[in-house]
Amino acid sequence: MGPPPAHLLTGQVGAEKWHKDTHMTVQETTKLTKRCGKEALDLWCPALPPGQPEETPYERKLRTDSWKFKMDVLATGEVKRKPPEGPGVTLWKSKIKPPPWVCKLALPCFRDYSNTKHNEFVTQYIRDTRLVVSRLRQALSEINEQFKGMVRMRDLLNATLEKIRQGLVTNKQSQVIREHRPEPEKISDKVDILMKWEKQEFRKQKAKLEGMMAMSEDHLKALGTCRQNLDTLCGERGRVMDLMPQPLRMVLLGAGRDSWLGLSRPSSPWVERNETPQPDPIGPFTPECAAALEDARRLTFLTKNVIVQLQKAIDEARDTRYTAHNVIENSLQGKREETLTHKERLDMTLGGTRSTLHRCQRFQHEMFITRGMTLGPDCSKYLETREKLTRPLVRVYQRHVGTQLPEPAILNQSTAELDRAIEDTADNILHLEATRRHLRECIHDKQTGYDVDGSIRRLRQRRMHPRTNMKETLELVYT
Repeated sequence: MGPPPAHLLTGQVGAEKWHKDTHMTVQETTKLTKRCGKEALDLWCPALPPGQPEETPYERKLRTDSWKFKMDVLATGEVKRKPPEGPGVTLWKSKIKPPPWVCKLALPCFRDYSNTKHNEFVTQYIRDTRLVVSRLRQALSEINEQFKGMVRMRDLLNATLEKIRQGLVTNKQSQVIREHRPEPEKISDKVDILMKWEKQEFRKQKAKLEGMMAMSEDHLKALGTCRQNLDTLCGERGRVMDLMPQPLRMVLLGAGRDSWLGLSRPSSPWVERNETPQPDPIGPFTPECAAALEDARRLTFLTKNVIVQLQKAIDEARDTRYTAHNVIENSLQGKREETLTHKERLDMTLGGTRSTLHRCQRFQHEMFITRGMTLGPDCSKYLETREKLTRPLVRVYQRHVGTQLPEPAILNQSTAELDRAIEDTADNILHLEATRRHLRECIHDKQTGYDVDGSIRRLRQRRMHPRTNMKETLELVYT
């Protein structure tokens, strides 16, 4: 039997493929072991943040060296090793203390831990929601008060506007009543000018108050919309507070705030206050709540300004109304006093005219008697001898030439003079009688004007009563 071939006695015995398969199996096993070890380590160690470069060997050595126990020499000279200070896992056998590991697996206590954390989260959410609801409720209460104040102020504004409208009607009625005065008394006076001024002022106040009424109505609508939104949000936010006590007023006080208007104001250094959270669509303080509170805050300050404006307009209208009433009443009283003074003067003048007319009539009667005596008797049976020009004494005197008596001429002149005096006296009597009638008419006109101005003055005084309504004001128009 011959010896084996030399190439079979040297080199590898196994087949090349067999060696490669074994080598590949060892490499794959090593990679798997490293990967599993790394994954097992990752389960306990936090992963590196994304984007952070991998740790170099030198950095890893420094980090692991910081875990090792430190040498400490005691006062007795004894050398002792102690772990580094701070949190971590102390491995006494290996003499190292790595940082605390974070397990990514669900440990046996994970369920209880998760329940506890979730309960804390839910409780905090409900507390935050309760704070938001307390602010919403407080805002709703404030908006309700502002709404009530606006309604009361609107009622006062409506009552004032009603009085201004009554004033316009009374002004028109006063002018119509003054038209019933006699023509001589219709001369334009200060009362007419003041009534025109009153009418213009009342029209201005009416237009202004009507604009205020429209503005207040729009503001009331805005307040109603805000109140409805707050009520809806309170209902929605309050659905998660069944298991939580709800002393809403004390919640704000506990937060260090006595006002709902805002928690984002600078806090006092002596008071610890909670700040208003940022609006979160899925949090306790949603953007809708923030918008509603901001709208309520804006409307609260705006309502106060509107109420001040309405009160100012009401006071101005009342002052205008009372000023116009006092001025016109004083003018009417002055006109009545002047009318009464003129009436008294006319009465005195009428008395003097009456006595003068009586004397003129008496003088006229006496002149008629004197004329009758001058002309002689009107009937032949009253003729006497001594009254004739053919009486014996005259006949004897006329026996001489040129002895005519001037008696007829004198009688004719006297009769003509008496006739003229009688005519003048008759004219004077006619003038006196016409003047007396005119004076009586003037006195009647003055009395009528005095009564009309008095009725207007009483009417205006009665209309200034607070309980006078428009129905009673319009009754005079129909009567």
